Amino acid sequence: MEVRQASYFLAIADHGTMGRAAEHLHLSQPALSQSIVAMEREIGAVLFERFARGMRLTAAGEALLQPARRLVDAAIRAKAAVDGIVDAPQGELHIAAMPALAAVPVSQWIARFRERYPQVAIHFGPFTGEEPVERLLDRGPAELVISHYENATPHSIRKIAAGVQDMVVAFPPDTVVPDDPLITVEQLAQYPLIVSPPQTSMRRVVERAFADAGQVLTVAVETQLMDSFASLVAAGAGSALLPLQNVEMLRDLGVTTRHLDVPITRTYSLFFRADRLSYAGQEFARMILPAKGN
Repeated sequence: MEVRQASYFLAIADHGTMGRAAEHLHLSQPALSQSIVAMEREIGAVLFERFARGMRLTAAGEALLQPARRLVDAAIRAKAAVDGIVDAPQGELHIAAMPALAAVPVSQWIARFRERYPQVAIHFGPFTGEEPVERLLDRGPAELVISHYENATPHSIRKIAAGVQDMVVAFPPDTVVPDDPLITVEQLAQYPLIVSPPQTSMRRVVERAFADAGQVLTVAVETQLMDSFASLVAAGAGSALLPLQNVEMLRDLGVTTRHLDVPITRTYSLFFRADRLSYAGQEFARMILPAKGN
């Protein structure tokens, strides 16, 4: 079994359908299907049961799962060892981050990394926190995850604090707000808020703050598109808790901001599996965590 075949096999096992796996691999569905059929012929066993709505591993496929992961992991480590000797990260680096961190700081980190290593292509995707971070890292292709994820992770997953995000309240233009630069949750409860869905970490933070103050949260808009929060506030759809790092842009849009009297801060961390990091992944981690290492 070749590394490429193992990668194809794992993509289908992890994504559950030929279509989603093909999209993930940037392959056509017929090409992926042909590759798996050839692999089954070579191994001499059917690896997947085919259903109208997806594919499921057979007993033979389950038996192949861990050997395939070990093969792909070994290939990643081998490539990282060679790149490390010549000190020239190559290929691709897959990064996932929570939407609230996408613009600041992750996009800034990516720009710095690309300036230093222009030969590495970055693939940047979202991590909403709806699944365990270890599952995202195990199924790949993401090597690095930047997230507010608070749940416990296995010992195989490294978690290193990367920074703190301060949150402020943003009000639509022309909204009547208290003159005091600080606002209480009791005062904030008078304004309908733009929020992320209940299963997201930011929604849990907001609901916890309201519950601690004995207040009821009024939802104006609920969306997973965190990047749209500032535009929604500026358009008058509602108020929102947003990162302090984006305040200048919000003021340019005519938005009024206030700090909460009981500050809401969120620590974000870098997650990775040390035994699966490519050399590009190692260098990215070193760049953003120079004092802590990786």
